Amino acid sequence: MLFMRTDVFIAVLLVALSFISFMYIVTSDLGGFMKGLIAVLLLLVTGLVLRQVTKADGWSGFMMLRVKEGISVINWMKRKFGKFWNVICDMGLVMGFGLSSKWAFKHISLRFLFLSLVALFIFTFVIYPYLMVITMTIMDLPTVDAGSSDGMAFLSLAALLVFGFVGMVLVGLFAKALSIVLSVAAFIAGDPTALAPVSPGVSFIIPGLTIPLLEGIIALFVLLVVHEGSHGIAAILAKVKIRSTGFLLFGFIPVGAFVDINEKQLSKSKQVNKLRVAVAGSAANLAACVLFFIPTMIILLSLPAFFDNQLLVTGFTRNLAVSGVNITAGTVITSINGIAVSSLSDYDKIKVTLQPDTDVQLITDKGPMNITTDAKGKMGLLLTQPIKAEFWWVKFVYVTFGLIAVLNFFIAVINLVPMQAFDGYRILQDSVKDQRIVRVIAYAVLAALLLNILPWVWR
Repeated sequence: MLFMRTDVFIAVLLVALSFISFMYIVTSDLGGFMKGLIAVLLLLVTGLVLRQVTKADGWSGFMMLRVKEGISVINWMKRKFGKFWNVICDMGLVMGFGLSSKWAFKHISLRFLFLSLVALFIFTFVIYPYLMVITMTIMDLPTVDAGSSDGMAFLSLAALLVFGFVGMVLVGLFAKALSIVLSVAAFIAGDPTALAPVSPGVSFIIPGLTIPLLEGIIALFVLLVVHEGSHGIAAILAKVKIRSTGFLLFGFIPVGAFVDINEKQLSKSKQVNKLRVAVAGSAANLAACVLFFIPTMIILLSLPAFFDNQLLVTGFTRNLAVSGVNITAGTVITSINGIAVSSLSDYDKIKVTLQPDTDVQLITDKGPMNITTDAKGKMGLLLTQPIKAEFWWVKFVYVTFGLIAVLNFFIAVINLVPMQAFDGYRILQDSVKDQRIVRVIAYAVLAALLLNILPWVWR
């Protein structure tokens, strides 16, 4: 008879108990902030105990799970895709940093710069808008302001051209940080309502809380393998040794991966090799985003064939609670202004009749509600039709593929932001001689990021 080792049995039992407790927390009636806080504390304790039981490396609630087969997988990927890798990495540099790439990265030719910029704008204006549609249907993100001034749109476009995705992200990050500072200042000055409409500028990616649990774990696994495996391929191409590979767990949830590269060898390598190793993860994430975006869009366009006859609220484009409207995601709307609705097509016919700044009467599964439209005649609701229960597998595939595409894009772009511990910081270090400039930029970005997180405190 085979018996399970005691430490393995305890670890499996601990993960099972932690998973059950985690699911109880995320499905409870607690507010979003309290759910997140308690879930993080649970995962922290789980990670601490798991490290003691398994004697694994790590720190605090984070555990390093080393995978010996990782190096073999990276070598296989290098043999299959190695000849394209330098091109993918260089295109990642240009898409990440725009026109400034020609000044910052000396090996980028004018012809390659032009072709990569064309790819950047095709991605931005063809793929990105649909990625945001997919995001709204599968992720529980903070309420966002649907409006955008022409000046802000122009500034974002200019930043995209000159500094790539990084420029566009930083413009949004600093603009949001400024608006939060002004709202806090108004609150301190005596306006008690100043903070109510302010939403966070960033969201935490927590499977089971902000993204579906199982689909989210699968998507994170794919994302991490692509990202870290790509660093490994670039390192091998630069003739830099890989010591080990593995995953980083927080509790039982994968939150990172690692490829332990010989940093001493890399430091002696050419600058172009350092840049390619640093950008490889984000470049591959962008490629994976496009790869999974295509089947996700095919499924999305086919979804109406699987829809149930219900009109469901999935999110919001403005903070309706400020107006006293107590409507939540998951609410089913059965009537708008006395007209029965059961599909998106029904809603589309009514939507064009709604006037600015007027009351709209809703009948829902939670009772009657009134919403006042904004200056553009919009209610501020994100609506969809749920998929019929018997087609659960269609939803599972759509959500999984959609999360893989969306998360690969988010991580690719955010990871290029010049902030400590991000690949963008290393790229800036290798490209700018005066390291004081690098540190000032990094601290400014960190301050803006913290300000974007601040509204979670009062949400």
